[in-house]
Amino acid sequence: MTLHGHTRIELTDVHTGAVEVVESDNLITNAVSNIFNGYGGSLNKAMLLWRGDQGYTNAPKDLVTMFYGGLLLYDTPLGSDPATLFAPAGAGVVGTAMAGQVNATKNTVRGSANLTETKIDPWSGVVTYVYEFATSQANGVIGSVCLTHPMGAYYSEMIDAPDAAACNADRLGFGGALGGDQLLTGLLAKTTYPTDEKGVLLYADPEADEAVAGYLNADEGVLELRHHALGLKTLDLFRRDPTGLWDSLRSTDTLNVADFLQVDSSAGEDYCRICFDAEADKIYLVSAPEVDYIDARGVVKIREYDRKTLVAKDYTVPNNTGVDLQSFISENRGTPLNGTVYGGSLYMVQDQAEQIYRFPLADPTDVQAVTMHGDDMAYLSDAHDGRLYCYYRTRAVVLNTGKNELFSCEAAGYDNTTSGFSTTAPVLGEPLTPLRRYYGDSRIRTERVLRANYLATINDLPKSVEKTADKTMKVIYTLRRGG
Repeated sequence: MTLHGHTRIELTDVHTGAVEVVESDNLITNAVSNIFNGYGGSLNKAMLLWRGDQGYTNAPKDLVTMFYGGLLLYDTPLGSDPATLFAPAGAGVVGTAMAGQVNATKNTVRGSANLTETKIDPWSGVVTYVYEFATSQANGVIGSVCLTHPMGAYYSEMIDAPDAAACNADRLGFGGALGGDQLLTGLLAKTTYPTDEKGVLLYADPEADEAVAGYLNADEGVLELRHHALGLKTLDLFRRDPTGLWDSLRSTDTLNVADFLQVDSSAGEDYCRICFDAEADKIYLVSAPEVDYIDARGVVKIREYDRKTLVAKDYTVPNNTGVDLQSFISENRGTPLNGTVYGGSLYMVQDQAEQIYRFPLADPTDVQAVTMHGDDMAYLSDAHDGRLYCYYRTRAVVLNTGKNELFSCEAAGYDNTTSGFSTTAPVLGEPLTPLRRYYGDSRIRTERVLRANYLATINDLPKSVEKTADKTMKVIYTLRRGG
């Protein structure tokens, strides 16, 4: 179905009453189409069956609002490529809003839906969302206006965002799971990976119909990349019960890393980490020295593997920060930020402190301290498009690699008091809907999740406008069926 969008921004000077108007048509991206066509479209259509009947009181009852009911305002134009699914890290969030929600919190980024002027009538083929921002809200330069998922409105990138309790919203639980625990296939349904061994799910590949996991045997100096059948394309009637307890292992790539590791005990895996950067298409094995902390004499070693060819390249990262760094980097201790390689940089955390340091692999001596704004980021929940995310139970923190700053936002955790770690594994070719692995009800669960801050539309303004504390703002966004 073809959509057409139009934006009208009205900036009103509260002192003079003068109104500045900027209007522009928009670009419909591939985001919503990709959501429904992931995994061959076989799983994501489960969203059509979900209309807020699972206790989410603020859930929209129409499909247009389910996918276009959030607003994101950015400080720079984002371009005209429909394949742009997320804003780059260099683009800052100026304002957000969501359909049907009035902002009664202290968040000065998020505005409010105008419940009187908003007209949601899908049967007529026209939907108009109206959002308003007070003098204290969304101040800054606005270069692009985008529609997103309703929960995308909670990605504010503030220095001090209010927590979820103050927001009184359903957070990312809304629309987060596309059908819930459906991926009970082989590896993904097991209580532990793959039996009682310690390993990490690196990625899923729908084209190859497999999931790849990394397992490090430090005692033998071996890294195994295990290819497991997902079983999404075929149905074998002679399999055992659907809980996925059968052996799904197809093949194993065995890599000798004995000369690379810096460990010498049975607990050596605590000082090693396996991670995957889907955007770089690289697998990383990170090795820290087996010590209480990494001082100025210590180094972190990184072995980078090309995912397709397994050609390796080594890096040595010295600790020239002037402080001691944490030495524990293993996912055996949850999913730490410490020891993560993403976007061509290694991220390490100061020992007994919250300061994060970034080491570019191109020049590991060029260490950069992340601007923390008094916040912290101990764990890693997701990483994509230049941002690292941690979803705490009350709010999220976001490390914007383009700005090298740590922000907080209202988006909060998938986790609750009865569940443990939560992390994502990318799905190759499908950046909108990764897999989420989490611990709940005494087992590890796997489900498809939605990265809710996608760009459903992009409307770069003909000229940037500046919202100041002297102005109120109204954003009128109309979506119309047809060209």
